[in-house]
Amino acid sequence: GNQFADEDTIEAAADRLEELRYDLNEAKGIEAVIASEIEAPDARESSFHMYGDVGVLLVDTRWNRVSADGTQTMSQPLISNDQVLKFESMIENNNSPRALIVCTEFPLVEMDRKETLNVRCGGEHNLTDFHSVNSSFALNGTLQKKLLDMIFDWKKRERYRQVLLMSGGLCHGLDTVIKVRNTEWAIQQLTTGPLTDRPQEVRCQRTGSVLDGYYEYEHDALSHQRNYGEALIFAKYGEPSTINAQLVGQYFARVGCICGPVIGKVTDDSAVILVEVDNEAPITCLVCDCLSGVILRSTKLLAARRPHAFVFDGLEADRHYTVRFDGFVNPDDRMGSFTTRRRDGDSGEGFSLNLVFLSGERGNVAGGGMSSLTEEKKMEDSAPSSVWTILGDASQHPWSGMDAVIHLGGQVDINSACAAAVVLLARAEREEEGSHAEKMLLAEALDHLREAYRTSWSLPGTREALARGSHLMLRGALDFGSLLLGRRGEHSVTISGKAKRRLRSLVQQVYREYQRQLWDPEGIADAPMLGCSRTEDEGDGNNGEWHFHQWGTVGVFCMDVKETKLWKSRSGGNESDMPLISDEQWRCFSDAISVENLTNLIICCEVPFVSDSIGDARYKATDAQHSHLVEHWPYHGSELLRLLNGLFDWRQSRGGTAEVTLICGGISVGVDSLLKHASSGSEIRQIITGPAAAEPDSDLWAERTGVLDSSISYEHGPVTLVHNCVLAKFSSSPGGEGAVNAQADILTVADFSSTVESVDGGLKRRPGHLAQLHKDKERKKSDVTLISSGGSEEEVEEQRFALNLILLEKVLARDDIQKGLQAVFSRLHAGDSKSFDNPIDFSRIANKVLTRYYYSSPAALRDVAIPPNLYILETVAKMWEEGTIGLVEKERPVSGKKKTKEELQEEWDAKKGGGKKYNVPLALMGKEQFTRFVQEAFKNALVVRMNVLLQGRSEKMKM
Repeated sequence: GNQFADEDTIEAAADRLEELRYDLNEAKGIEAVIASEIEAPDARESSFHMYGDVGVLLVDTRWNRVSADGTQTMSQPLISNDQVLKFESMIENNNSPRALIVCTEFPLVEMDRKETLNVRCGGEHNLTDFHSVNSSFALNGTLQKKLLDMIFDWKKRERYRQVLLMSGGLCHGLDTVIKVRNTEWAIQQLTTGPLTDRPQEVRCQRTGSVLDGYYEYEHDALSHQRNYGEALIFAKYGEPSTINAQLVGQYFARVGCICGPVIGKVTDDSAVILVEVDNEAPITCLVCDCLSGVILRSTKLLAARRPHAFVFDGLEADRHYTVRFDGFVNPDDRMGSFTTRRRDGDSGEGFSLNLVFLSGERGNVAGGGMSSLTEEKKMEDSAPSSVWTILGDASQHPWSGMDAVIHLGGQVDINSACAAAVVLLARAEREEEGSHAEKMLLAEALDHLREAYRTSWSLPGTREALARGSHLMLRGALDFGSLLLGRRGEHSVTISGKAKRRLRSLVQQVYREYQRQLWDPEGIADAPMLGCSRTEDEGDGNNGEWHFHQWGTVGVFCMDVKETKLWKSRSGGNESDMPLISDEQWRCFSDAISVENLTNLIICCEVPFVSDSIGDARYKATDAQHSHLVEHWPYHGSELLRLLNGLFDWRQSRGGTAEVTLICGGISVGVDSLLKHASSGSEIRQIITGPAAAEPDSDLWAERTGVLDSSISYEHGPVTLVHNCVLAKFSSSPGGEGAVNAQADILTVADFSSTVESVDGGLKRRPGHLAQLHKDKERKKSDVTLISSGGSEEEVEEQRFALNLILLEKVLARDDIQKGLQAVFSRLHAGDSKSFDNPIDFSRIANKVLTRYYYSSPAALRDVAIPPNLYILETVAKMWEEGTIGLVEKERPVSGKKKTKEELQEEWDAKKGGGKKYNVPLALMGKEQFTRFVQEAFKNALVVRMNVLLQGRSEKMKM
């Protein structure tokens, strides 16, 4: 019985299912009838608007392709013929506009049909399918012709008429002129965007024609920038209409860099970078890690003609970074670099610190002497170059080993600028207080003082040196000028008390803008740093500029001996009786040397601590030729003894193991002196350095030995009468255990060059793990398999690397990339390339031209390749010379340097031996070999990035 019941149920269900199918078919039929009765959209989303005599036509190219059921029918035209006729009637009605703006989603003219098919939907790039670009007018030629004919015909009917075409859709900007062939009739077209999306590569040709050459076009591309369009339209009856339209990019046009970059304080995770532009503009500072390729960006709206400090935090320790800017016209000439400090104890390596001290960079301080801004006197025929040149060349090397350059005053000769500023300040006194005229004169005086910095820091050699490494500065006499210091000379003028106070305030302002910002950027520090002076924002009467810096167990205190002379002098009193050091500076100094782990202390000053005995200094200062001695330490004997006795006591309090070194300048000779404390037997070394660029003095005009009191005596060593600097080196054994060894020496230009610029060794302190980062396992293209799910981080990273490598090879094979690299090769051999016979010199030259090309190259290359840098190029160049990469079947070498061909050919013949494969020497590279070298460099950079990322993840897993 149950079996029959189940059969009945199944039969009933089948009947019911058949009824439902019938009802469904009937409903579909009714729906089709209703749909057929609905009118299809007629593109009425287009619209026309009048604003006075200006008409705006918004052309819709989407809805004509929308069917009744909401689907897109690509076979339909972008715009129907009826809609085109409506456009004509709109713009030719009784209230016809005098200026017409036509807006479309995509540009009316971008490239011709053939180029569109090749570039955008197939061809060698294979970027996208046909349907996704079928909305472009190039693939809808009939409609393109109708619209262009309509617009040009409208313009031709009346002479006063003007037309502007506006569009978007390309993610890059184009300012285009469309002309009728062999006529003067032309229309401007602006293609704008993106506003927030990522800018894309410009792939169209700069010039061309459409519609069988009837219409010609010329593009002016705005690439690599977000942008929008703006137009100023003038349309008035009886007068010709005008339309001034332009693209407004992310960066302003015609903005120049007038100072910098100057690299300030660099720690293990931060860096300060100073730059100044001539017009208010948004500027982006890009800092790139040469190992991982990670680029950090900071964009700020910079005020015109005022220095600004970019501050980068969160950097990787012991990494070399390159610095570049976007937003001004000369970025390729304003690049820089720095290396972050290694964290003490990392990788089991010992402590290491190298500091360079410079004095006499501009002119002779003692008498306010001549500036050497425009002329550098070479005192040694055998000197390879100036200190500035060597410093700049050496510090650009990755991990150069120079942790900081400390400038001991006189970074700028401000005398001429002060003289010009005083004239303006005198005029300002005659203006009403707070008036616009007074403010303008004060601003002009301030700009004169800033110009002194721009000039001094932009000199050849100086600019390159300041853009690399790390620089800290203490202020000196030249930074104030003779006028404020009361010295008589060629810049002496009569000045009122009010003008002098204003000048003093302005001079201090520019010092803080340019020099203090290198270690104390405006608005960054929440509280005064240990051992450092405060600014006026942190308290009244804070005019001192001393500062303290610590690296591990090494501390450097930079003293200010000008504060009391210029700000603490009593009215009517004798300035020479004022102390050198204020109570606040003594307090900060005491705080600094109280740091518990401090075992090596360097005290810097712009003038010598001990040159004469106290009695000799007091006597000699009565002579006008030696009046500057009233600003030196021996003249202020009680303060000198307070300092020295305190230092000897400090050494004893630390068990006698702590070291103190006094490093100073100010007398244009180099002297190594020894100070002895009779009762304790302690010794303190004083090193007087300089000049680095000014004219050296003929001798040390002081007794070679003397006493300061019953306990302290001194002895001056040999005098260095040529350009020099001081190099202080600190190091400890691996593992960071044991005492830190200190060594400081006066180095002449030749000694400095051989020490820091040595090809092998020198101060270079590259991490021990770098060699491992360049190793890559052998793999074939068939090894690349997509990981559908799961997989370790290492597998994912290796897959990403393999895919990037394939993309890189394809991109480098493109014709436009090949032509670009050939142009780079031509620039590489332009001019006098003297040193091509070793990897370091080759990479130094190649880095400049290759970096310049990279940042202007197609986006396809920048998407897969890491920016070139000196370290990668140098490493690959060494591997190339060793024959470990880039080997090819034997062929005849091509010479890139005729004058050295014979020597290098002989060297190559000796190296290649009887093997079947070889590398052409660097100096004999042709275009083909150079292109292969660049490919190896980009590939090696990807290998390094992969290994760095894997190493970083491995270290995190261990934590």
